[in-house]
Parts: sequence; C-alpha cells; structure tokens
Amino acid sequence: MIMTFGYLNTGFIRDFAINFFNTFSGTYTRKILVEALFLLNELWPYLVSGIIITSLIKMLLTKKQVAGFFQARKSSSIVLAAFLGVISPLGSYVVIPMSAALFTLGTPLPVLMAFLMSSPLIDPNLFMLTAGAFGYEMAIARAISSLLIGIMAGYATLWLMTKGFLNSDTILKINDKSQVTAIMIPQNKGSFMFRFGKELFKMSKYIGKYFFLALILAAAVKILTPPALIMKVFGQDNLLSVLLSAGAGVPFYICGGAAIPVVQELAYMGLNKGAVLAFFISGPVTKISNMVLMHAAFNIRVFVIYVSIGILAAVLLGLVYNFY
Repeated sequence: MIMTFGYLNTGFIRDFAINFFNTFSGTYTRKILVEALFLLNELWPYLVSGIIITSLIKMLLTKKQVAGFFQARKSSSIVLAAFLGVISPLGSYVVIPMSAALFTLGTPLPVLMAFLMSSPLIDPNLFMLTAGAFGYEMAIARAISSLLIGIMAGYATLWLMTKGFLNSDTILKINDKSQVTAIMIPQNKGSFMFRFGKELFKMSKYIGKYFFLALILAAAVKILTPPALIMKVFGQDNLLSVLLSAGAGVPFYICGGAAIPVVQELAYMGLNKGAVLAFFISGPVTKISNMVLMHAAFNIRVFVIYVSIGILAAVLLGLVYNFY
C-alpha cells in the first residue's frame, strides 16, 4: 500500500505526461505541457496542505474576530497588528475595506497600516507554497520581511501623523460606519464540517484557477527563455537585478499562489534570491486590485505611503537578503 502510494505520488504524473503527450513528440507544446506536469508533481503536496491549513485558520480567525481584536485594543501594539497580518488568511478584498471601516470607529491608523502592509505579503498558504518551491529559508524570509514591513509602516505612519503630514479628519474618502455592521455579523451558518467544506471549496477554486494557468506559464518560461539571458539580467547579486525584480512585481503580479511556480523557474535559471524576495514583496503591495481598493478607501497621502513603503522595502530587503 505504502509503495503503491509512493509510486502514485512521485511517478504517476510523470508517466502520464510522457505517454499522453507522445503525439506532440518533438514540439514545444509537448515540452511545455510535460514540464508543467513535472512542476505540479513537485508542488501539489504543498498546495493541498496550504489550502487545508489556510481554510482551518480562516475558520478560526474570521472577519468578526479580527475586527473585534482591533476594537478591543484600539491602542494595541503596532508589532502585534503586524503579526496578526502575517498569520491572517483574509484577502486584501476584505482587509482593506475592513480597515477603512474600523478607522471610522476610532482604531488608530498606524495600527491599521501595520496590518494593511503585512497582510497581503504572506499567509499560511503562501508560506507552504514558498517552502515547497524554494525551501523553508525563503518562506521564513518572506514571513520575517512581512512582519518587519508591517512594523515599519506602522511607525512611519505614526511619525508622519505627528509631523502633520496626515490629518485624521481626511484619512478616508468616505466615512461610512455602516460598513462595520456587515463586518461584525457572522456570515457562516451550519455545522463546523459543513462550513469547513464550503471554505475548502472556495479556497481551492480561487487558488486553483490561477495556479494551474501559472504552471503552464512557468513551463513556457523555462522552455522558451534562454537561461543566459536570465543569468545576465538577474543572476548577479547587485542593485540592478533587485530593482528590476521589484519593478516587475507591479505589472506581473496577479495572485500569490500563481506567482510562485513562475518565479521558481526563473530562480532555477539564475534569478538570485534577493530578486526573488523583492518580487514577492513588491508584487502583493502593487497588485492592481489592491491599489484600486486602497485608492478608493483612503486619501492620496495614505495611498502614496502604502505603495512607497512596499516598493522601498522590496528593494532594501532584497539587497540585504542577497548579502545574507
């Protein structure tokens, strides 16, 4: 039984790929599809475990509980808020409007900014996928970087408020306290297993639709991109490689799980570890959907602080990690 499972785990997908795509023998199509299945064979245990862990945490750490945490601790530590962002599985589409609503109830902006910055950078699913693709060193580096960036954002916001750059009366574009009502009302009904199954399906559907497309893209990058080009542009431990990688996060980052197999292939071809970390930091912060939400909820100065800290931190921490 164990031997059979081991064969399925390590050999079945590879054999299926070779047999099924024999009709494309000698073509780039076959090479790309087979490479995509090799990647799937390597990453699927981390994908599945990440989805399960994230779904469980999301069941235990709901929007209601996060909002309640901030309401009970309006003057809570910026460090604690940044840590909550690191372990929170809530998506930015929840975190950003929720933070805007909590500000209307008196939660300090520096505390919320620490949570806003650290939350999109890492979550349990991304940690597991990063560990599977790059090893636990990179996964831990992402988690520590997310925590540091959240803390830095919180204290930077506090300093700017004391200098008068930010005025509490004009932080939000719309002060709508009715948003908090929706946040504080539990949305899930039924037994724990029913709610867990529902959450597991939602997580799998959301992550899967991007992840499997990303496998094809990652395979295409490996097959079609000359390794010498990647080595020349991104292989050196220098400022240029980190700057280019941080800048690439702006237009090319769509979904955290989907980015990992693509960057993994680039790393195999010579992308240095500092550039990898820079992409993983700048991408979530400057993702188009996040910037649209931030711009819609907060005034331009808060928006500029959010984006600037994300990009500057990506470059700085990428350079530091290269020399680590």
